[in-house]
Amino acid sequence: MDTGYLDIVLAPLRSLRILCVRCVNLVLINKKNRLFLVFALVPFLLLAQSVKPESPIQFKIKNAGITVDGTIPDWEVEVDFDSKKLDQSSIRGKANPESIQTGIKLRDKHLHGREYFHIQKFPFITLESKSFQSKGKNTFVGIFELQIRDVKREVEIPFTLSQTGKQQKFKGEFVIDRLDFGLGEKSLVLSDEVRVIIEF
Repeated sequence: MDTGYLDIVLAPLRSLRILCVRCVNLVLINKKNRLFLVFALVPFLLLAQSVKPESPIQFKIKNAGITVDGTIPDWEVEVDFDSKKLDQSSIRGKANPESIQTGIKLRDKHLHGREYFHIQKFPFITLESKSFQSKGKNTFVGIFELQIRDVKREVEIPFTLSQTGKQQKFKGEFVIDRLDFGLGEKSLVLSDEVRVIIEF
């Protein structure tokens, strides 16, 4: 048989073989890249712990001289905190104001509305750390950016840290002015100040 004819017949097969080898190499490279990516992310995944806290966010506000207690049970927090590396630490939280509970359902529904949290437009409250400072053994102060509705403000949160093995427990308390975040209007009976307690 003519050699030239054989070359013509076999040429597509040779091209197919080269293509298959390249595909296999590409798959192997992609697998290696994915494997490398997984290993690269492992330290981050170990450090950044996403937690669904058992304790709800608590808040207290005076209404007609009587302290009203409320909670926001639906919230989560992501913690990457090392007391020896404060400049590399971070805490981020996200809360769902629709889950707010004050003991009176009609009042809860009112807080969902436009005058207060306006949950249809602003479904989450967020909190993100900016910096930390040690104030003594297991005592810290964090500067956080708090967003309620479309308003962002920096808040200072003193908190304590207790640690058992690898488990960390944070507890902090701070005060905000509800008017700063567009929560209702000035009132003769409802206080401007809201005390917030966070534990996780």
